[in-house]
Amino acid sequence: MTIESFRSALERLDKAGALLHIAKEVDARHVSPLIVKADKPVLFERVRGFDFPVVGGLYWTRERLAGALGWPERELGLRFPTGIERMVDPVLVADAPCQQIVHKGDDVDLTTLPIPFLGEKDGGPFISAGVVLSREEDCINAGVYRMMYRSRRQTSIDLVTASDMRRSYERALQRKEPLPITVCIGAHPYEMLCAAFKAPPGVSELNIAGGLHGAPVRMVRSRTNDVPALADCEIVLEGELAPIGWTVDEGPFGDFAGMYTELRWNPVFNVKAITHRKNAMLQVIQMPWENAWLGAAATEAQVWDVLKRVGVSVVAVRVTEGSMCRFSVIASIRKRAGGGKDAIMAILALPDTKHAIVVDEDVDISDPVQVDWALTFRVQADRDVIFVGGAQAKHIDPSVRAWELPKGELPTTAKMGIDATIPEGVPPSHYEKIRPAYLDEVSLEQYI
Repeated sequence: MTIESFRSALERLDKAGALLHIAKEVDARHVSPLIVKADKPVLFERVRGFDFPVVGGLYWTRERLAGALGWPERELGLRFPTGIERMVDPVLVADAPCQQIVHKGDDVDLTTLPIPFLGEKDGGPFISAGVVLSREEDCINAGVYRMMYRSRRQTSIDLVTASDMRRSYERALQRKEPLPITVCIGAHPYEMLCAAFKAPPGVSELNIAGGLHGAPVRMVRSRTNDVPALADCEIVLEGELAPIGWTVDEGPFGDFAGMYTELRWNPVFNVKAITHRKNAMLQVIQMPWENAWLGAAATEAQVWDVLKRVGVSVVAVRVTEGSMCRFSVIASIRKRAGGGKDAIMAILALPDTKHAIVVDEDVDISDPVQVDWALTFRVQADRDVIFVGGAQAKHIDPSVRAWELPKGELPTTAKMGIDATIPEGVPPSHYEKIRPAYLDEVSLEQYI
């Protein structure tokens, strides 16, 4: 079975009239603002001084993310778990489009790629759309990590947050050994979405992507290390994370939270090879919304999964845009006694969620007015608000004061849950919505 690639996904969008082609030559400095100003994803066919076209804006809105995935917008969180339920192991192939052109050794030159400045105050050009692969025992781990250009053969990599790849790097650092990785740019939206998802330990995100495709993800052996690459992606960077720890300055960076991160200390990635398709395209993920909406689908899927695991009957899940689609979650449930509190504890156990609101199924969680109504009339703060201190946090949240920590140390945060379900002991009849008298006996058309 042939699965869809990044390139064929673009062709699908193009046929639907959902891809903007810019044929006029564009200055690389103008890629980022043009992506933001466009009303659809953009293909820049000619970038001045470079041989690689650039694609960006695929995931800028919830609607665009759904279009790139080929899913109905309302089913983002629902569709993703099917990949977990039907996981398929990747398959190795002998020949791969991503290795049609190979540069190794002295021929490696990152300046041949039109890596753009994304934010006005960024510390440099950033590779933002790389699916980074590493080997975790018998499992291939996938994640998305920003990489700041440093030289022709070197970038930094942002590993400040707890992740499987960070743990792998810490173990390699203890052995004073480099960590081999491959960076796959221009991966199919399924692979990108799965890489943004924190899979359970021992489970490869690529197996989940295979479940979404309904067929194995095609992999190919790398030319310089033992970490395979996505065979059908556009560009691959092969190399290793140097065993020097969190020692080089990286940033600032306009990240997905909509703010600039401070200057950080991070490891470096030494590039040993660049391989790519003929006529390869460089994908750009423009901050903040492309990263945010990728995280939205993964976060909603995690919430669906964890609530089902603890026996909560879920009706709907939605992240809030104000939390950049990740930190605050609203869930509606079919409540049993104590179900609201159970749901809150399960949601807050997830690594990214900072705030959780749980409501009954009669509340439309896509309507902020209805959610606010439930918060106002179904919540007593002393009974229904839960606080959890000392929980896992992200450096991107300024309120955790990560800059006060020693290099490489992880921050903690306080989490909050609000049980906005009908309180136990209060008859549901007290919340019956007003309905105008004789509503079904008259129509406005009779009088117009």
